Amino acid sequence: MLLSRLAFISTTIMSSTSSCFQFLFPQNDVITQQQQRQPPLIAAYHEPPPHDDNNPYDDDYVSNPSAFGRILNGELPSRTYLESTELLAFQDRSPKAPFHALVIPKRYVQTVYSLRGNSHYSDELNDESESEDNDDIHLIQNMRQMGLNLLEQQQPEALATEDYILCFHIPPFNSVDHLHLHVLAPASEMNWVYREIKYKCGARWCTSDLEVIERLKDGLAAVRYKRPFQC
Repeated sequence: MLLSRLAFISTTIMSSTSSCFQFLFPQNDVITQQQQRQPPLIAAYHEPPPHDDNNPYDDDYVSNPSAFGRILNGELPSRTYLESTELLAFQDRSPKAPFHALVIPKRYVQTVYSLRGNSHYSDELNDESESEDNDDIHLIQNMRQMGLNLLEQQQPEALATEDYILCFHIPPFNSVDHLHLHVLAPASEMNWVYREIKYKCGARWCTSDLEVIERLKDGLAAVRYKRPFQC
């Protein structure tokens, strides 16, 4: 019996590839596609944001090696919910809630560690006065607003009762190196393993959008943990 259990654990761990979390969660607990109002699965080119010489991020897709870069470039299909000049929102390929979408910037921002707070910009400008919120803060605020717009369209009851999760995973616990906001609802209908562990804001691996915004406004790093080794 012991040998059988050890063999099972070994096989499960070895089979995990794309995520540090994968071997922790039941693989058969996937929200069925019928539970979401799905847009069609389409591969389409998404127009990049306008070029800005002062923006530190690339505004084309050539230098974006991630899967999301290939979605933006039209190489991979996605189920798109919303699109703006700066952002794209589409269905997570493996939903963990009745509604599970991702909101990404079109510019290539790798992770929460790539974001910079107000003090960084104040130092660059040598401005001793209180600076206005920078582009990174506006980016996260806009991502949050698109997430709320999605909930208003797709899960209005969950939005009204605040039965939702908006969060970022912190490296090395992210699955794709392109910044993405998870939008999940209703949170009360999620498997407890996902609700209370994988997407639990405040854990070492997960932070809320609001915490990121507040930390950046205070001139701090987006998350309280130092950048670790890559998983």
